[in-house]
Amino acid sequence: MLLLKSVQRALMVVCGAGLLSGTLPGSLAQAGTTVSGNSNAPFIPINEKQSGAPLRILKNHVNVTVQSNGLFTERDHQVLELLNPALETMINPYQIQYSADMAKLRVLRAWVSTPGGQKYVVPASAIFVRPEPMAAGAPMYSHAKVLSIVLPKLGKDDQLHIITEKTQTTPYFAGQFSQIWEMPVSQSARNFRIDITAPRSMHLRAAHTGNWIVSQRTQGQLIHISARMAVHHARYPGPSTVDESQFSPLFEVSTFPSWAAVGKAYWSRAADKAAVTPIVQKTADTASHGLQGWDAEKALYTWDSHHIRYVGLELGVGGYVPISASKTLETRYGDCKAHATLLQALFNARGFKLYPTLINWNNVFTLPPLPTPFWFNHAIDYAPQRHLFLDSTGTYETPGQLAIGERDKPSIVTGPHPRVVTTPGAEPDANQLDYAADLTLQQNGDLSGVAKMQTKGWWAWMYRQTFASIPPSAYHRVMNTLLLPDGGGSGTFVPGNPDILDQPFAVTAHWHTVAYTHVGDHISFPIPSGPYLTPGLSATARPMEALTRVIGPLQRQHPVTTYLGGIHWTTTIHLPEGYRVQYLPPAQQLHNQAGSFTYALTQQEHSITVHYTLQLQRVVYNPQQYPALRTLLKLDYAAQQSPIILVRQ
Repeated sequence: MLLLKSVQRALMVVCGAGLLSGTLPGSLAQAGTTVSGNSNAPFIPINEKQSGAPLRILKNHVNVTVQSNGLFTERDHQVLELLNPALETMINPYQIQYSADMAKLRVLRAWVSTPGGQKYVVPASAIFVRPEPMAAGAPMYSHAKVLSIVLPKLGKDDQLHIITEKTQTTPYFAGQFSQIWEMPVSQSARNFRIDITAPRSMHLRAAHTGNWIVSQRTQGQLIHISARMAVHHARYPGPSTVDESQFSPLFEVSTFPSWAAVGKAYWSRAADKAAVTPIVQKTADTASHGLQGWDAEKALYTWDSHHIRYVGLELGVGGYVPISASKTLETRYGDCKAHATLLQALFNARGFKLYPTLINWNNVFTLPPLPTPFWFNHAIDYAPQRHLFLDSTGTYETPGQLAIGERDKPSIVTGPHPRVVTTPGAEPDANQLDYAADLTLQQNGDLSGVAKMQTKGWWAWMYRQTFASIPPSAYHRVMNTLLLPDGGGSGTFVPGNPDILDQPFAVTAHWHTVAYTHVGDHISFPIPSGPYLTPGLSATARPMEALTRVIGPLQRQHPVTTYLGGIHWTTTIHLPEGYRVQYLPPAQQLHNQAGSFTYALTQQEHSITVHYTLQLQRVVYNPQQYPALRTLLKLDYAAQQSPIILVRQ
């Protein structure tokens, strides 16, 4: 489920999201939240009287009535105050996404009030229902609709009042009910109240994190659960933290008794979709090429990745029910559930065990307080005999090596024995970038170079995906972008074949930078590591520059994420004629709980060779582990910024 407005996240119901290969939107902190204070502060509080958030939720009253079959009616009464009129478009038009195939949504009343006492009623003619934007074309087909309310122009301190009613007409899981409400730490709110009534026979449980006040009582055959939050002040959690849902106040209700029950619920619908039909058997026999064991499994995985196009499907309960393997083979497209089911069927046809697995692709590394299927937005596969995870949706992932967004995640392995299994973490040896460069610093200050990059694991996934999506005609532009921190330049890449998944992926590059350094009696410049790509294609020639966001604060209140794994590079710099080395940075070596870093320079007659190695042992570092990470990365960054000094002979 992709919410269309960041403001929706404060009131978000993570129900009926469907399993798609995508991400939820960022919080208001990513949409212009103003923060102030010491940049070294671990957690920056916002002025409680003048919130730094662009809007404040003055009221949100939610009333939910649940039936024993899992259907429910929800009425929401919200009042939003616009604090920063420059960001009016965050709530105007006000938009709510819902599944039109499974629910009905209507606006009971909507109006805008001003500080001067004026009231503007929103007419019915200003309320529209339209297809969800992604449903307008591939790669997404969805029954989702967007209810849009076009408001009069909002000014500072104007308030939007809206009362809506949603009726769920088809349950995602019959006889089950589960919802989560999140108050992101970066948002400002007052008077948040949730009241739920359900049959006692459903065994509905409640749990929370943060400053919710929760109570419950029984009345005959009904249970009443209430949650209150009087005040929530906006706070900025700091850069490079995990997703806010890991530390924002959550209120959750669920009838699922365990995470195994969640896996069982999915498996009950998905198991027969992986039946070995004649078309499945024929495809498996052809795709495996007569190979055996792991070689056959890699061949099946590669065939699925290359021949089935990803298309998001969220049609009715299809958000949690996969298309059959046979149907996917007929259409040659499918979403993450279809990919996982087809690969399972192909494995079944060759006698291999494989089970669908539910996972959250977002920057989330924990589970919520209570079991729920709606925490997950992606499906992959798990091979129990090899303890390997496979995601054929990714197209360019190495068999058995997951992409960045799937690592170190609690996942629900379905099948006859459903359970929680954590995916592999950083594994620096398996997620490695090896980089070798030969550079020449010319007498006029220009720098030219040639380099070879060999990648494994998530580095290979990222490189394959990058070069499969960029046409060769654009290589020069990408190179120029990567060289911008050093003043720009020209060059190109020669990549390997991105369709070969079970081998390291190699790329060579050559480039020329004009006026890389000033030439005089002395020449001073930092070690040029080269234009190799970094996760996210962050337009930086040095990966450590991307991690300055991690090491800025002195301490952390929340976990931070890093996605480097292992990096090793060797760079040889040929010196211009007539110069000798006057100063080389000292060697550095550190091994601590966060990982290891080594840095050494050796001098030859007319060149310098630099050896650099960084290994990070984790994807996520908690606040207690952060000081060791910061120490390691600060040493690394300082070493890379230390200059080489040449003197004219």
